[in-house]
Amino acid sequence: MAYQLKSDESVPDGIKRIADEQIEKAVAQLTDQTDDSPDEAVHDARKRLKQIRALLRLVRDEIDEDIYHRENASFRDAGRLLSDVRDAQVNLETLNKLTKYFADYISPNAFEDLRQALMVQIRTVNERVFEQNNATEKAALMLLEAQERIKALPIEADNWSALKGGFKKVYHQGYKDFPQAFNKPSAENFHEWRKRVKDLWYQLRILQPIWPGLIKEMANQTKELADYLGDDHDLVVLRQLLLDQPELLGEQAELDILLGLIDRRRMELQLSAKALGKRIYAEKPRRFVKRLKAYWQVWQSQINQPPVEQMRSHLESAKV
Repeated sequence: MAYQLKSDESVPDGIKRIADEQIEKAVAQLTDQTDDSPDEAVHDARKRLKQIRALLRLVRDEIDEDIYHRENASFRDAGRLLSDVRDAQVNLETLNKLTKYFADYISPNAFEDLRQALMVQIRTVNERVFEQNNATEKAALMLLEAQERIKALPIEADNWSALKGGFKKVYHQGYKDFPQAFNKPSAENFHEWRKRVKDLWYQLRILQPIWPGLIKEMANQTKELADYLGDDHDLVVLRQLLLDQPELLGEQAELDILLGLIDRRRMELQLSAKALGKRIYAEKPRRFVKRLKAYWQVWQSQINQPPVEQMRSHLESAKV
């Protein structure tokens, strides 16, 4: 099923169903029950864990704060068991994406020594995580244990009130982090903004049925913003790796060129993020959430309308 609420279920049932489905899919990927490669399986499983955490933030006001922190920590810790695999893979993907973007300025074989070194790092990390640490098995077990607890989440409200508090917090935090990232630019501030943007994207996907066309477009725009910030963060990580291990590149001149390309691309990504951020965070949090509440109420009123045939029968019987 899709990562979204359905019209024929209550809010508590929908939240628990979505979480259960994501856990099932993540466990399947971590226990070799899919056709994905190990790297792809880990990547997709980690995305599902982030989706579950965004889901928990959406109903945070409905569940006990201690329960929220416990469950959020359990999914966070499961993801951390897998983070080294993804981080190693991302460094290579980031280098390939960067060289492709600047293909008109550098040769196709540029930075080949670095590329080979990153591939060695991937193999080393994969061996440690998959074979020595049994990280995927440990993470899958943690998810199965959390799955039982999720079924008992104390969500009572079956209306917009179950969602509005968590949604407002996520939008409000992103609304604050946006100017902070540019007024005090740092890798940490951009990364914090990115996390809240991703939460907003996930939560908009959950709410997509309340106005499919409009909310889908909002979610797509938010994903685009998250991608800009994600690419920026990946470049930060690669840049720091190069500064920490300059021996990965054969010559200082190559290092200087690559650092220059990273800085230039980061500037472009941040400018794109700023332009799109102005649109997504154009409204103040209270107004934005109020608008979504209105969409929700219209959706609910449509759900509660009698079927067309029943209405026609009622009108026929009412004729004089």
